[in-house]
Amino acid sequence: MALIYYVEDDQAIGYIIEKTINHGGLIGKGFKNGSDFFAAYHQEKPDMILLDVMLPDVSGLDILQEVRKRDQEIPIMMISALQSEMDKVVALDMGADDYMTKPFGVLELTSRIQAKLRKHFDDKIFGRGNVSIDDKKHLCTIGEQDIYLTNKEYDILKLLLKHHGNIVSKEMIFKQVWETDFIGETRTLDMHIKSLRTKLREHHANVEIKTVRGVGYHIE
Repeated sequence: MALIYYVEDDQAIGYIIEKTINHGGLIGKGFKNGSDFFAAYHQEKPDMILLDVMLPDVSGLDILQEVRKRDQEIPIMMISALQSEMDKVVALDMGADDYMTKPFGVLELTSRIQAKLRKHFDDKIFGRGNVSIDDKKHLCTIGEQDIYLTNKEYDILKLLLKHHGNIVSKEMIFKQVWETDFIGETRTLDMHIKSLRTKLREHHANVEIKTVRGVGYHIE
């Protein structure tokens, strides 16, 4: 499940953004200033960032600039009351992926978030430690070595790597890998997880798949 950080000092607008994110099946964490945002950002990087421009301590453009020094890929959308063409051009030139003006429609915000996340995940090489997946080549590597995975093993590992730092529920795995909402007998999933663990261990991966009893799995 994608994690989205948003920085917005207006409580009413922050509430709308939070509800929009949650309604889309995503996780949202809100901050009212740049200091709180960066404290969280250094602990865990999100999958997307929504930034107001006018904040009480620093400009959202300053946050944009600092994040872009560290990460050129994460989608960043500006949400601002500043509506002039020049305001938009400046933000986009500084590395923003999108610019949305206030007031905004919830459906449009949802659509833009989903579009940016799809592109982000489709284009990305997923990795953690010395394990990576190049989804364009449908290839898994550990260190410098290409690893053979079955299609289901590949899809499970990709899902875990996409959401590293978060628990991936069994329900989510069945829905996205087996394309079903029905879990039923989980022995098949257990066998795929066991096989993945064996392959990671045999090829000296420096990450492992951890079980969260009764919930799901995560990469550590």
